[in-house]
Amino acid sequence: MKISMESKARVKMIPENKHEEECLEALWKILIRCETDSKVLCPIGSYIASQDEGANFMIQDQ
Repeated sequence: MKISMESKARVKMIPENKHEEECLEALWKILIRCETDSKVLCPIGSYIASQDEGANFMIQDQ
């Protein structure tokens, strides 16, 4: 997954294969809901590129 920092307030995630495309679409469907309130990603823990495999987020109500 390519992650592009578009600005300080905007991040773009670009899937690079079919699996990532499916995962990003599933995440989008969880976060963005027309019939109920949307949700947000909140970072948890820490992320240090040289030490951590990835960053962790919770999905929470707005």
